[in-house]
Amino acid sequence: MICMLPFNFAFGFAASFRGSFISREVVRIALDDKESAYIGVLSSVTAIVAAVMSLFFGRIAHKVGKGTILFIGALCFFLVAAPFALKPKISQWGWVGVCSVYILQGIGRSTYEGTLKAEFADFFAHEKEGAFANIVLMNGVSSALGYHLSINLPCTTPSKYCIEYSDGTLHNVLVFEILVMSTAILAIWGYWRAAVLFKHEIERGGTARVMGTEEEERPFTNSSYREEALT
Repeated sequence: MICMLPFNFAFGFAASFRGSFISREVVRIALDDKESAYIGVLSSVTAIVAAVMSLFFGRIAHKVGKGTILFIGALCFFLVAAPFALKPKISQWGWVGVCSVYILQGIGRSTYEGTLKAEFADFFAHEKEGAFANIVLMNGVSSALGYHLSINLPCTTPSKYCIEYSDGTLHNVLVFEILVMSTAILAIWGYWRAAVLFKHEIERGGTARVMGTEEEERPFTNSSYREEALT
């Protein structure tokens, strides 16, 4: 379970970074949206992209594998923050750049809401209730921690990474950006490690316990061990 924690935290941190910094400050400055008139539209872009991509990933999951889709999701969370670390001057951003970030968040969200939960059902089929409860817990903790950090990473002198918010307070956004990117990278490693452990569990003959069935234990020797186990 702990190996899957980084992906949940990557989603929570990316979502709180988007909500606390991008929606609050980037949109206001880059799009000259002092009345927050565009926030609803941009947020709907994320939701629409997430819905569409969930259907798309659901159709191709059996062809490319859930691991590939989760890698794409983690990469999207990484790219939600990375552009602001590389191009920190908010006034240089425009509609294309800002919309791209909301689209990336939508793609990442679709992998979290769909593929990740499907993989949890595979990995923890013998204890699905506990697994899904942990998803909710980890999402809540990461989101709360992310929003807490968004207002508690102060700095003293305005600079390209020390941003003055609309309320006059200064915030170190670079630390938050590094946190989002780091958890996204750890998410890839964590999923890989969880998949390896899952494979070893099956190869040890623990099929009945892992899959939550009373099937006769038997080894899996080919690369499609997971698909065979779930049919």
